[in-house]
Amino acid sequence: MGSDAGFLDIDGARIYYEDRGAGDGVIMIHGFAMDTRIFDMQFERFAERFRVVRYDLRGFGKSDLPTGQYSTLDDLRIMMDRLGLEKACIIGLSLGGSLAVEFALTCPERVSGLVLAGSTLRGYPYSDAYVQEFLYYRKLARRQGIAVAQTEMLGNPLLRSIAKKPELFVHVKAMIRDYSGFHWLRHDPHRVFYPPAIERLGEIACPVQIIMGQHDVDDLRGVARRLVREIVHARYTVLPGVGHIVNMEAPERFSEIVLDFLDSLAARVCDDDSPSACAAVRQ
Repeated sequence: MGSDAGFLDIDGARIYYEDRGAGDGVIMIHGFAMDTRIFDMQFERFAERFRVVRYDLRGFGKSDLPTGQYSTLDDLRIMMDRLGLEKACIIGLSLGGSLAVEFALTCPERVSGLVLAGSTLRGYPYSDAYVQEFLYYRKLARRQGIAVAQTEMLGNPLLRSIAKKPELFVHVKAMIRDYSGFHWLRHDPHRVFYPPAIERLGEIACPVQIIMGQHDVDDLRGVARRLVREIVHARYTVLPGVGHIVNMEAPERFSEIVLDFLDSLAARVCDDDSPSACAAVRQ
């Protein structure tokens, strides 16, 4: 089983990554103000059967802050190239789900499937309350400092469910406390995906597993309904009794669903390829 971690220099920035295991590729992308640690409950387990890569987006975790115009999609593509990963199933949580969708539309040949957990979606008509919540943190960070905004974000409705589980919330707190605050203090110079992904969902041809917590916020449940309605090969699972951070609040059930989905992708390869290729996939 391979194991690697470190930094890749991509378009003027050091991007932190961890690469573990062997077999079919799986890439994990975290949500806003989070980092690779959000997948601690899945990373090692999944790497027992697949080659799993997780990484910090620019401005998050151990990766560099943006210093000029960049593309999150280019970062992902170049990272895959550098690591010799031709194709992968992308698991995106929250903001990571939005990026996964956009990457599947940009480089469909590099994506075997998508797992979208509590995903956001560019172009979705979010409620005023949802939008204003995040603008509030920006104002706080600029007027009173990042630490104040970080503290306020711990009360975000997206975290309401996991906040009731102190043994889990301590890990969420650590990630938010370590968040750079870059996107609150500065304009993020990333190249925005256009037209918005919501207008192109019908183009996604790969299998997609959508996972939502029963108690996630209304806006993101609306996103999930839109995704499952417009993506051709989408399956939809709601996990009872949990909120937005589904992979931490229900780690066993989340892992079972995702591993079953990954197995279905392998079976799909077997249907399409020769018997010898199928045998290789099953080993």
